[in-house]
Amino acid sequence: MMEDKKELEQITNCAMCANMCKYSCPTYLATGKETITPQKIARLILYKEKAFLEDQQGFFDVMFQSAMCGACKIHCIYDNYDLRKFIQRERSKAFKEGMLPDETRKRVETFASFGNPHGERQLLQKGTGDLGYFVSCSAYNDQDLLKAMDRIISVGKKQICQFGGADICCGAPLYYAGDTEGFKKAARKMKGEIENRKLRKVIADCPTCIKMMTEIYHEVGVDLEVEFVHTTEFLNSLIEEGEIKVKRRNATATFHDPCILANDLGVTAAPREILSALGFEIKEPVYSQEDTHCCGGLCGARIGDCGVADKVSAMRINELKETAADVYLSACPTCKAVLSDIGMKDIAELVSEQIIDE
Repeated sequence: MMEDKKELEQITNCAMCANMCKYSCPTYLATGKETITPQKIARLILYKEKAFLEDQQGFFDVMFQSAMCGACKIHCIYDNYDLRKFIQRERSKAFKEGMLPDETRKRVETFASFGNPHGERQLLQKGTGDLGYFVSCSAYNDQDLLKAMDRIISVGKKQICQFGGADICCGAPLYYAGDTEGFKKAARKMKGEIENRKLRKVIADCPTCIKMMTEIYHEVGVDLEVEFVHTTEFLNSLIEEGEIKVKRRNATATFHDPCILANDLGVTAAPREILSALGFEIKEPVYSQEDTHCCGGLCGARIGDCGVADKVSAMRINELKETAADVYLSACPTCKAVLSDIGMKDIAELVSEQIIDE
């Protein structure tokens, strides 16, 4: 049941809205399925609240077809409303009822065995200092990205404690699967890992990790007394402050804004300032910055329906290819992996390539 009248009013307003936000919704635009527009999802949640629905499995299937990207929030006519909160609540019910999509269930099972969604076993730990660089589970096996960050850290001469791998994970796969208790456990563990290293500030390469640790942890009663910055903000500050020197390149670049980075963290300027400093002419795709489209993510992650995820990814690849840029970049390890068909690089790799050794 809804917690209060305000929530019931919010979901009713959404359900009865003109539904124009669907034209910003990547899952709708990629599939053409009206049932997964924000308004229709809200209507289904309202119908379930009023006990009008009988097909519980079908209802939960729709809840896991949302990209949870926040596009509908950015383009919503109502203040302080985020449909994702209601969808997430229904996902938690699906988890309790044992009605998860197969790929989502597999991720939860892998997490239970290894403490991460990919079955990683080894701990990554090097460097010292109270400034940390958290290597996300999505970046752990990306050797190009890790080598790039190693070089940047070395040239920048900052004392940085790098850590990740093994069972150190922000818990996002559990959160999006609706495993609230498992997520709380992962949040508490992450809090301990950061406190044990006595970190005052943490750089993270994954926007979702930052969202979890700065926003969602608080919702489950876990608060971290550290500052978090995304790698693009860190790299931009290194360049602006002259801690690393970079050469300019005469070429064009298209930057894919990760949806969580743009929609939830509001970071869109830093990556473009980096590209400008590197001499690149930026060719924006039609959907960029706060209007960006989700990459689709890994199957079973935020989108539990792999068919929907694949269509969203294919749509985004086509949108990016239309720019015909020399280089395609992002700032999220998951986006890089999912959009690999166009030779996607992480912006940190480009910075590493352009560093001038002194």
